[in-house]
Amino acid sequence: MVRKQAYRACGPERQSTLPMSLCSRYLGCSPENQKIYSRDGRLIYHRCLDCGIIWRDESSFDLELPYNEQYFNSKNYAINRDHKIEKSGWLLEIAGSYGSKINSVLEIGCSLGNTLEAASRMGLDHLGIDVSSFAVGFCKKNGLNASTETLEELLQQGRSFELIFMQHVLEHFKDPFYVLEQCNQLLPVGGLVMILIPNSNYSRAKRQRERHRFYKIKGVGVEHYAYFNYNNLSRVLESCGFKTIQTNYPLLVKEHDSFSFMFNRLARRLISIINLDQELVMVAQKAEIPVLK
Repeated sequence: MVRKQAYRACGPERQSTLPMSLCSRYLGCSPENQKIYSRDGRLIYHRCLDCGIIWRDESSFDLELPYNEQYFNSKNYAINRDHKIEKSGWLLEIAGSYGSKINSVLEIGCSLGNTLEAASRMGLDHLGIDVSSFAVGFCKKNGLNASTETLEELLQQGRSFELIFMQHVLEHFKDPFYVLEQCNQLLPVGGLVMILIPNSNYSRAKRQRERHRFYKIKGVGVEHYAYFNYNNLSRVLESCGFKTIQTNYPLLVKEHDSFSFMFNRLARRLISIINLDQELVMVAQKAEIPVLK
């Protein structure tokens, strides 16, 4: 059941308690311990001073983009497709290096199907879901298994997957905790979730704030609702019944390694040390004992 969302007036200007109520419920943060992080016109982001998560104010929730053909064309999603498929294959190899062999993959926000194509080539049973009928149609035209079904519908069908893959998707949800709770229900004990997400500690974004595309109306600010770093994303996952088993790219993988794959992993780890990596990579496993709230 979708939880109720509360709003209140706070001080001279109206502010939402939706983000902070999520912090308070799941992470024990104080609803009052927040400050405005960036402001680009009506687009306002707040930072929780307890957990460090950066949340978008609900007053701008009406600012959004339709995920139609024009959207995907404007962002050049179709270019460098071979490289994107190769990267997705690497990521699936990383996930597959933990626990038993992965046979089934659910991708939330499958976009134009790069990860689904990589999964197909690896012989994995795959399903991609997306709110965009254009993206799903594109995947189907390429022989990939994709649908506009929701997580709720998959749960009602009793579906189960060994890996849930989210590449730059979690930040598009107003309530990431609820999404991760649903993911937990779709996984068996020991099942994995792999998340790629923008890095709130990325040095340029921290320095520029509303001048950076993360927080700009003309950037991706109107598409995103939350920004995380490794520490608070790990806490979020734990609160939803997961245990983190890999942060950042691993130095070693079990099999199918290559020089380009290894070089990519090392480079990403090095630039993350000085907060020059725009992207977080994390793998978490469904815990045997649910985390009590």
